[in-house]
Amino acid sequence: MNDVLTLALLGGASFLAALVSASLSIGGGYVLFGATTLLYPLPSAIALQPALSYASLVARAVTFRQAIAWGIVRHFTLGSLAGVAAGLMLYHALPERALAVGVGLMMLVLAWTQLPMRHVHSQPGMAGVGAAHAVSGTVLGMGSVLQPVLLNSGIDRRALVGTFAACLLVLEAIRAGGYAVTGFAYGPYAAAIAIATVAGFAGTWCGKQLIGHIPEEKFRIIMRLLVSALALRLIWTGVAGGD
Repeated sequence: MNDVLTLALLGGASFLAALVSASLSIGGGYVLFGATTLLYPLPSAIALQPALSYASLVARAVTFRQAIAWGIVRHFTLGSLAGVAAGLMLYHALPERALAVGVGLMMLVLAWTQLPMRHVHSQPGMAGVGAAHAVSGTVLGMGSVLQPVLLNSGIDRRALVGTFAACLLVLEAIRAGGYAVTGFAYGPYAAAIAIATVAGFAGTWCGKQLIGHIPEEKFRIIMRLLVSALALRLIWTGVAGGD
């Protein structure tokens, strides 16, 4: 695949991911990460995730700032600081095939199950959520804990969108810094990051216009099928040892 086509596909995926996240609260991360795993080697896709998604997070946090549940954000952030350090050690210790299988399985679980996390909304509980989300996000490219916790928190969709984005702002900056310090070079991906940034802002603006106007249940079925296809590809890659 040539560089121009790769960047074009990444831009489209970044726009769609931001639109989905802004309009439906969740799902955009699956779109962006799934596309990135198709375009780049898995270890690079994992390390690129925070840089590619950051513009969308900033845009969502600013757009929905009045609805953000800041108490959740503060305690999540405290826990996530410790989780990144542990996650970086695991990220560098696990072979690529194990990462592929782990990411694929996690995607299937998140797509088709609702984790029983209704009783973790205390201050210590949210700090624990931050630590667990940071570990899984750093090792596997996508955090697996915060989304179901927020879905079960009782906050409305606008608050969910803004709070999720605000929670990840500090975490994703630390993750990117951690990958860079431990050897990942972001320089060769400057064009990809720039395109994802512009597309992320544009997608968030469009998603804000659509919020509340999309039939959520039908969309979730389509999203689950898409995520499952991407997950099965990753599992096959890990088990078979090739693309």
